Amino acid sequence: MIDLWDNRLAKNNQLQVFQFAAGRLEQVGSWTLYGKIASLHFIHPKDRLTGVILVTSEKYQFAVLSWNAADQRIVTESTGEFVEVTGRPSTESKLVAVDPWQRVIAVYAYQGIVHLLPLVSDPQSHSIWKTLLRVTSKDKSTNTSIGGLSTQNKPYPYAVHQNESGLMIPKYLQPDTNSTEFIEGANRTKGKATAYSERSTDIYPILTRYIHELKVLDMQFLHGSSDEQPTFAVLYEDANMQRHVHAYRLGEAQGEMQPLSLWSSLSLEAAATKLIPLLGGEVMVVGDESLAVVGPSRQPLGMSKRAAAVTAWTWIDANACTRLLLADEHGVLSLVVLEYGGADQHSVQDIFIERLGSTSVATSLSYLGDGCVYIGSHCGDQMLVRLHTQPLSPETVADASRRTLCLWGDNSDIDGSMKILENPLSDTANVSKQQQAPKPSTFVEPLQLYENLAPMVDLCIVGMGESTPARNTPADTLANGSKREAGGSYGSVVSCSGMANTPGLRVVRNGIGIGRLYGIDLAGVMGLWSLTIAQPVRADESAMDLDKPEEQRTVLLVVSLIDCTLLLGWTEPAGEQIDVAEMALGGWRLSESTLATCLSRSGRHVVQVTRQAVLLIDSARWAVQTEWKPENGAGISAASVCGDQVAVAVNGNMVVYFEKQQDVLKQVACRQLDKAIACIDVHAWDVDSGTATHVAVGLWAANDVCLLALPDLVPVETKLSLDMPQGTSSDSSSSSKSGGLPRSVLMSTLGGTPYLLVGLGDGYLHQFALSLESSVAVCEHKAIALGSGPLLLTPFINHGKQSVFAASDHSAVLFAETRSRERQDKRVSKLIYASVDVRGIKRMAPVDSQAMPMAMCVVSDMQLWIGQADPVQQLHVRSHPLPRWAAPHRIAHCEALSAYAVASIHSLDSEAPWADSAADAAVWESQALLNTNAQQAKLLDSDVTAILAAGGPPAEIGRFSILDSQTMGVLGSVLLRPFEMPESLCSLSLKRLPRPESTAASENALQPAGAAFGASGNVQGWLDNVFVLGTSIVLPGEDDARRGRVLLCGWDFALHQIRIVGSFTALGAVYSVVPFRGMLLAAVNGRLLLLGWQRRASSGETAAAARGKVGSSAVLAEDADYELVVLCSQQTQITALSISTNGDYIAVGDVMSSVSLYHYEEYMLPPAVAAATSSISTQQQQARGGTAGGQLRHRLVPVSRDYSGVWTTAIATVAPPLEQNREHVYPDPIDAETGFLARQGGVYYASAFRNLSQERFVVADAYSNLIRVSRAEDVPSGDAVDGSRMYVEARWHLGDMVNVIRPGSLVMDIPDPEFPGVFRPLLIYGTLHGAVGVITSVENGKLGRILDRLQTNMAHLLPTPGLWDYSQWRGFSSDQRSTQAFGFLDGDLIEQFLDLPAEMQQQVFVGGSGELAIDEEEYALKNEYWNSYSRIEAEGNVAVLSQMAVSNIGQREDISLEYLIRLVESLTRLH
Repeated sequence: MIDLWDNRLAKNNQLQVFQFAAGRLEQVGSWTLYGKIASLHFIHPKDRLTGVILVTSEKYQFAVLSWNAADQRIVTESTGEFVEVTGRPSTESKLVAVDPWQRVIAVYAYQGIVHLLPLVSDPQSHSIWKTLLRVTSKDKSTNTSIGGLSTQNKPYPYAVHQNESGLMIPKYLQPDTNSTEFIEGANRTKGKATAYSERSTDIYPILTRYIHELKVLDMQFLHGSSDEQPTFAVLYEDANMQRHVHAYRLGEAQGEMQPLSLWSSLSLEAAATKLIPLLGGEVMVVGDESLAVVGPSRQPLGMSKRAAAVTAWTWIDANACTRLLLADEHGVLSLVVLEYGGADQHSVQDIFIERLGSTSVATSLSYLGDGCVYIGSHCGDQMLVRLHTQPLSPETVADASRRTLCLWGDNSDIDGSMKILENPLSDTANVSKQQQAPKPSTFVEPLQLYENLAPMVDLCIVGMGESTPARNTPADTLANGSKREAGGSYGSVVSCSGMANTPGLRVVRNGIGIGRLYGIDLAGVMGLWSLTIAQPVRADESAMDLDKPEEQRTVLLVVSLIDCTLLLGWTEPAGEQIDVAEMALGGWRLSESTLATCLSRSGRHVVQVTRQAVLLIDSARWAVQTEWKPENGAGISAASVCGDQVAVAVNGNMVVYFEKQQDVLKQVACRQLDKAIACIDVHAWDVDSGTATHVAVGLWAANDVCLLALPDLVPVETKLSLDMPQGTSSDSSSSSKSGGLPRSVLMSTLGGTPYLLVGLGDGYLHQFALSLESSVAVCEHKAIALGSGPLLLTPFINHGKQSVFAASDHSAVLFAETRSRERQDKRVSKLIYASVDVRGIKRMAPVDSQAMPMAMCVVSDMQLWIGQADPVQQLHVRSHPLPRWAAPHRIAHCEALSAYAVASIHSLDSEAPWADSAADAAVWESQALLNTNAQQAKLLDSDVTAILAAGGPPAEIGRFSILDSQTMGVLGSVLLRPFEMPESLCSLSLKRLPRPESTAASENALQPAGAAFGASGNVQGWLDNVFVLGTSIVLPGEDDARRGRVLLCGWDFALHQIRIVGSFTALGAVYSVVPFRGMLLAAVNGRLLLLGWQRRASSGETAAAARGKVGSSAVLAEDADYELVVLCSQQTQITALSISTNGDYIAVGDVMSSVSLYHYEEYMLPPAVAAATSSISTQQQQARGGTAGGQLRHRLVPVSRDYSGVWTTAIATVAPPLEQNREHVYPDPIDAETGFLARQGGVYYASAFRNLSQERFVVADAYSNLIRVSRAEDVPSGDAVDGSRMYVEARWHLGDMVNVIRPGSLVMDIPDPEFPGVFRPLLIYGTLHGAVGVITSVENGKLGRILDRLQTNMAHLLPTPGLWDYSQWRGFSSDQRSTQAFGFLDGDLIEQFLDLPAEMQQQVFVGGSGELAIDEEEYALKNEYWNSYSRIEAEGNVAVLSQMAVSNIGQREDISLEYLIRLVESLTRLH
């Protein structure tokens, strides 16, 4: 029996099982747990064939799981939680230790408290456990029951058992409430859980015991005899910040099992962090600089090692404990060899350590055998490596490992004003030092690499089909406003991922990607086809060369131009490189344009259709075998060929049908139509049969499609109109037609459903789902807007899946959704539209090539090129590695410049070269002239220079770089000042503002007519396409940043370098910068600043004089008379970390005080006040062309705030509902439910605030929660502060800390005609552990309530590994309180409904039984459960949007199961 538990992997709340064989890991399955996995430990009792694993969660839950190999599923053997209501959580991570003899498990989660979980195989056979069993029966401190879903202190809402359908049914729904047949065989009596008697390994109730140490860093059980009582050691830090090891032995004291003090060590290394148990009861203490072996009766044995913190360790030989693998924070993998001696050969006598090689910084290590090690990493990609006994050659390592592309180019001066220091981490730095110290040899061979986005610090969304506006007008500041909706803001996510030695940028996209391989410039392409012709090799040639294949394949690309045909191709096998060349073959009419061509089913003939003839060409002799021409010189306007069948349109409105019979092309039938033919198709419905049964024809004037039955071309009576189906939104409101004419028609079977697809000239795609059983019948008709240009449809096979390529200005791939469920009823399959990452594709032809699998030939941008396609509808990740120790911190994208701006933090070691301090001081002095507040800049420069002279360079340095968005190559890069780190980054255009004392007339007179900055065509009055970088400066000895800078950086296309446009020195760290109405919002420590690009106040200074101050180069040539000034400012709460705007409203996320909302206002300063505050008199203003009127001023007015103590990490604006959805947002409540909930305390399903607010924001906090807040208007309340309160509309525990939230989507915004505009993907977020999530707005209250009911039924009726409570998992939790989740829907859980068998779907749909009513007992249990954690907040401050009970969805909402399935399927199209 294979023990698959040896290869298990935990990712957040996902448990994955792998099988290791032949040096590879193959995934067996993946399961979702209702809790974030904190630790994973393998336990293998001696009397079991397979082992079990112990899983603990961040919310103090645990579960013991085993693997059922026969059913390929996970079995929950025991579950429970260890919660101390009065305990103080440990400052370190939760520690779990397992006794080597599998007798007990120790958990340290609270300061000074150890929870003991006894493992018992046969209690009566072990005398040492008699005491344990005796004291357990009378232990009063046990607060957790094992093996069940109920506790003494906090009752769970459900006691569950398993019915015949495999669902977990709440006890109040089961007629027999005394049944003891629980899930996975748990025995329970009257709701009390006991140990499992059907398992060979049981867990008895937890013991809570106390130790003296409060700050425990690590805990391990020591090796000893099986007859000895369990002994564990803790590594702790005392009050004097000294670290020690203290060993405890479990024994009886005063009638109870207690940890008895055994021995304690002397002071250890101050940086000791790990304990590793050794033989003979000894333990190895691992520090940053040394290894030390300590024990009860021996002198400590120490050895120095490479200075680095150890992050993970594992044994190669766990039984002998002689070979140990260590991984440190620098990504170095080392081997430690222990030599034992002494009387019993169990005492370590010597230690040897050897460096093996470099990998990702390991978070966990697992030795799999055969020299293979799995390296789990939170800082980079996971790896599977093999260890060798001999050093590997550089060639072997280069072939096995992934190539690392250094993105940072050579440094150069910027206009002479800003010297770029040499990058100490570049490959060219310090060449002589590298030559003296050769690269160390490696014993590590990479085998597999697993992409990892963690930690995701920042991301930007690169939209497709929408150009980023050059300026932020007031209309553009609305997140996800009308412009974004019209353009379809789908595209790619570019994230700042990785750190330490594996940093990089990750490009994440959905749909399908096409990687270019070969290409040529070719214009005027009217048609494109690909033919692969296989010809046998002659016998004499194959006999001479045994390695030569038996057949030769010719790949032919047929390119139709305006008045001729071009043949390109190559011969396979082609060797290492394919040579695409023009081919001259006989039989082809190359002087005419080709309308259609295809290879016959036998592969021995080719059909070519031109405007004058239909040709059958022998592919062996390349000669014409049959030729047909229309009578009376009529022309052929359209044609389609599929195998041995040909259909052409002659003389505009006649269809002629041919078949190849016995190597001859024969005319079978013809049909005269009333309307002109626009397009024609003769593809077969069934690809396997290859024989078409119909001809589809698109008509010009009628704007319709007709089907002709073969072989007689008899018209089908079914009407196929291209009128817009009901429910489809169209720009042409006055007509039911889209306005486009058919350009392409295709018959194809997708997902078992025959489809007739029609592409129109205006970008609309009509899809007719047909039934062909007795006669042709239309089952479903939908119209989708894919783009704005003509659609050309081409069938192809993508990785074994029948698909259709829709070529247009926004190309897409169509395929049918495949689910694992088996349904007895027949229905229409759901079509999925996957976007293509290449825009403007005109033609596409699939290429059948052995040298290039999944290749396709594409025509776009006057180029013909060959590429390879990715699988559709998957998240594709493309990595762009950065130099080692150059962690990306912030990223921004500018569509107009087609460039990324990346701010990174480079770690420097003591051996890194550093430039001369005097030279650096001169550079920074010149930079100071760019600051508007020069006095602060000079003070900063003097401080930095003095610190550098006294203490040397800093440990880290910041860098700003601009990258090309297509090639990811570095265009330019600059270093920041010492001790200056990047904090924020954005792209914007700034409006040039006049001086306060100037008017518009005088400003226009003084406007300089400089050259365009950035892209050509700069609009007068704007500074376009600049990147804004916010920094912080923390000098040695300072706790917080007292200074920071705002840098305006642009790219000069003429000089190909970065140009510093301006700078502003702030009195604090610039944590966030956001464009706002042509100005700039900046969060500086505890203040919110509004900065503007304003003309300098000095009246007599000219642009030439200003440029002279900077130096010889003209850094500020375009805007020498302008500077960044503070237009207004507003004090926030503690520290403002993030900003989000919504029109004139500004939301600020605070580090500890949640969200504050401010309103931007403009007002005119009265003339008298303006004259008093201005340095220029009224007469002087009038002399300059101004007037005596007031001055325009700006201010930020506090509006409201959230008074809860939320530690904010990210904030984003939620766009208001669409106008047509506003009346459907809040549905009418169901009377029966409303009456019951109201009687229980005034709780209503819908929000009490029915006046929708335009200001709604999603907030992420440091405790992995998501919160939605809004400013409610005109709320009737007697509270005097209600007007200044932001109300909570939703709370939900995500389980992963969100670092960034951005507006956008990963998929094409294609509305579902059945649910138009209901689901709107609004936001994309990135988390600390590398997850990319989508937040979607459900803008129909009834549909949201239906999905909420489905979520409740799924959570409580379906068993999951661990049997943890879903409500506790998703409940809002922080250090202050825990409350129930509401207002959010779990999309991942809801979509699992589609993967269930049909019987299980029916059971979930009806709530596990027949008719149900609101159960008052369940509601009471819910309240009792949540009240045990904390108080439930007054419902006047929150909007309750959560279903309380399992319900019959069909009965409550009056819907069918099929309707629910279609609703969930529509939800799956959003990602």
